[in-house]
Amino acid sequence: MSDRKCCNDVLKGSIRNQDGGINIPGPKLYARRNVSRNRTGRRSRTLQLDAVSTRDVDDPSFLLNMYNRFLRDERLNDCLDLLESMEEKGLLDMNKVYHARFLKTCKSHKAVTEALRFTKLIQQPSLSTFNMLLSVCASSQDSDGAYQVLLLVKKAGLRPDCQLYTTLISTCAKSGNVDAMFEVFHEMVNAGVEPNIHTYGALIDGCARAGQVAKAFGAYGIMSSKKVKPDRVIFNALINACGQSGAVDRAFDVLSEMRAEPVPMDPDHVTIGALMRTCAQAGQVSRAREVYKMLHLYNIKGDAEVYTIAVSTCSQTGDLDSALSIYDDMTRNGVLPDEMFLSTLIDVAGHAGKVDVAFEILKNVRSRGIQPGDMSYSSLMGACCNAKNWQKALELHEFIMANKIVPTVSTMNALVTSLCDGGQLHKAVEVFNEMKEAGVCPNGVAYSILIVACEKKDAVELGFQLFSQAKTDGVRPNLIMCRCLTGLCLRRFERAYTLGEPILSLTSGKPQIDSTWTTWAIMTYRETIAAGVIPPIEVFSQVLGCLQFPREACWRNRFVETLGLTIDSPKASKLVSLLDGFGEYDSRSFSILEEASSLGVVPCVSFKESPLLIDARKLQIHIVEFEYLMLKKQNRKRARLPNITILLPTEKTRMLSINGEKTITLAGRIGKAVGSLMRRLGLQYQGDESYGKIRISGFALRRWLKPKTTSSSLSWKQPLLTSSQARLAKGIVEQQRSIRNSNNLSLGY
Repeated sequence: MSDRKCCNDVLKGSIRNQDGGINIPGPKLYARRNVSRNRTGRRSRTLQLDAVSTRDVDDPSFLLNMYNRFLRDERLNDCLDLLESMEEKGLLDMNKVYHARFLKTCKSHKAVTEALRFTKLIQQPSLSTFNMLLSVCASSQDSDGAYQVLLLVKKAGLRPDCQLYTTLISTCAKSGNVDAMFEVFHEMVNAGVEPNIHTYGALIDGCARAGQVAKAFGAYGIMSSKKVKPDRVIFNALINACGQSGAVDRAFDVLSEMRAEPVPMDPDHVTIGALMRTCAQAGQVSRAREVYKMLHLYNIKGDAEVYTIAVSTCSQTGDLDSALSIYDDMTRNGVLPDEMFLSTLIDVAGHAGKVDVAFEILKNVRSRGIQPGDMSYSSLMGACCNAKNWQKALELHEFIMANKIVPTVSTMNALVTSLCDGGQLHKAVEVFNEMKEAGVCPNGVAYSILIVACEKKDAVELGFQLFSQAKTDGVRPNLIMCRCLTGLCLRRFERAYTLGEPILSLTSGKPQIDSTWTTWAIMTYRETIAAGVIPPIEVFSQVLGCLQFPREACWRNRFVETLGLTIDSPKASKLVSLLDGFGEYDSRSFSILEEASSLGVVPCVSFKESPLLIDARKLQIHIVEFEYLMLKKQNRKRARLPNITILLPTEKTRMLSINGEKTITLAGRIGKAVGSLMRRLGLQYQGDESYGKIRISGFALRRWLKPKTTSSSLSWKQPLLTSSQARLAKGIVEQQRSIRNSNNLSLGY
């Protein structure tokens, strides 16, 4: 096999060495990339050629043949490495390289860096070359790269012409940099380069993209003062600018100005499309339909885009008859519908609730030899979803899978939504897994839809299976998932308590919630925060609900007994003040509340104010209760306890009395819960829940935090301790007793 034959095999991209270079089989002939440093100390990436025989390696025609093969395969970096290697060996003649072909390939790939590298290899580039280079920057919307091109032009000693400045302005316009666009324009004028109609068109187009209608008309005024005659493109750009800012009447003034020119200009399909879009964006649907009639008035055939705009105006009102009439006009004029038009027309049918019509449209299109694409099927699935017709959605899914069509993510989301809304949760999960196997990568929307359906069906196990599967697929938790899953856990936790299932544990020496639902709720809450999402206050309230102790008095007595205290007095129930959670909540709740306060989920209470104020009028029940308990814990060791005021929501109702109908104020749901909490804790307060305000004095709070106990109520005579201190003291006492009773302390010889 000859060296050249082997080289042709390599140029197809089939053989590479371990370093990522290009192996050329034959008598030790190969090419590889090499990273080295040139004389300036910069890193230079070249293609190093080594060979025993340099017959082909030193042949410029052979190397240019390699270059052309690389370019044909769109291997831009390999092309540049080869050219730079040839330049180092003195074999490169850029006059034999077709510049336009390489730059055109860069434009299709938006490869600005590669285009700049290529241009630097040209010894004496022309303005035409720089204009092609600027077109690469324009397609990439890279204004910084465009400025580099301008510097290269000046460095080459060339004077930028009107085309180069216009292309640079267009690049700034496409990147949304209006100020830079006008800076280039002023530099152009100061350099003595006369702008032409294309320059002003680029300026107006840039202003239209940014929605700056005043600057667009300012550029139009400059053009008029320079006696530059506007064309239809200029007027269309002005109408687009009006549409972006909602200036409908001004857009029609531009149309009138077109007709008032010395040589009147008729609108084309672009003009009519821009006017319809302007009316639709302003909500003037009827006016947009009047504009559509101009197609018939001026005998304009139009294209798929203008008919798509016309149909989209019907979508706002669900006017399917008008949309079908537009489709008939399009067919009569011989314009083939594209993917966007079909998608829009099907969407109108879906909003009108005519799913059967949407299926007929797709059937009619296929009969004409037009194959619908992903967008059309996605819109049809969305139409089934909007019409609440899960049977049709499932039928479409079976058709898609039978015809080996890979569904899109939006198609999956619409199908799953349709099935879940129809109460077909398990079928939705089955189809969801089937589409995953077909190669569809689900996003957070699909998982959120399924988990919401799990909450409605009370399918907590399935919900957490989907949550685990989402994490495996790289989908991060979101607020919808967190809210539904914590709500499910709270519901199951309350049910378990009602049915008498064990949810408490005293084995650790302190009362603690020992429930799977509590563990899962905290896990979901923590993982949502770790994903960078801050849960709302209702989610935090649901987590607290999973950490709430039972409210029966027998449980409080058992909690107090864990302190080593014997309950033998009716007043001994006040000893719950010695517990970490006051017998109401698990001690883990405090750390969760502190974290929520630091994230701004719940309002922080200032301890510098007196009295301390808790505004519970817009909070959840569990949060109000626990914030109050948190205040008591924080003030436990203060020398002087402040008064606490709690603002509560109230409800007004009308009732009949002897004197007639009158309005009375009642305590709201939160106010009743707070009053019940105070009575359970045995804490005295002033005011009434129906007044919207209650007050706890610092003296009453101090007495409650330090209850009086007699020797008969203590199992050992020690100073009154908190729960954690009591457990430690009890452990020391038991250890001392064990040492005294041990026989291992005797010394024997």
